[in-house]
Amino acid sequence: MTKKRQFLRLALIAGFYLCLIAGGRWLGMTIEEQLQLSNLAQADMPYLGTLAAVLAAYIVLTAIPFVPGTEIGVALLMVFGAPVAVVVYLSTITALTLSFTLGRLTPERKLAGWLKRRGLVRAAALIEAFARLGPEGRDRYLTQNAPRWLKPWLVNHRMITFIALINLPGNTLLGGGGGIALVTGLSKLMSFPQFFLSVAVAVAPVPIAVVLAGWIGG
Repeated sequence: MTKKRQFLRLALIAGFYLCLIAGGRWLGMTIEEQLQLSNLAQADMPYLGTLAAVLAAYIVLTAIPFVPGTEIGVALLMVFGAPVAVVVYLSTITALTLSFTLGRLTPERKLAGWLKRRGLVRAAALIEAFARLGPEGRDRYLTQNAPRWLKPWLVNHRMITFIALINLPGNTLLGGGGGIALVTGLSKLMSFPQFFLSVAVAVAPVPIAVVLAGWIGG
């Protein structure tokens, strides 16, 4: 009976996880279609109010875990090009910083209790253990308990790890940019300056490529 309950619990978690991915994908695509970015580009630039509304939707979507809001940002860059590159870049940083801040402000003990009530005992125990530790204690915990191959990336090179995860193809499976930033905030393994520097580097490649393409193309 116990094994059956464990199997059902795992099946429910897996089903919920798949629903998050599918739902986030659907929401992102639906809103992107509703915005009809290609129509906005019929003029050289959209009205300022319309562009502001699109960017506000982009920030909210990108901040939500499992929602591929970055696709709207890429669509904006592809449609309008270099003139909006800096604005999209700053909007992406704003969205991910919002998720990170929410994670940092989430009460750890309440989150652990919520997870425990839903049968996620190991996740709850990990959060409770982290809640009792300071920054140095968290590093020691990871050094002692993380898989050997992960230790350098979680302890010594966590900024590089974050940058790589943000740019990893298919990172929606890990929660997307918003989910990764949220978990990073929850872990409290990165300070605000470290996170801000990491996210500024992580989201820069595409806007820089668009600006260079526009400059080279004349």
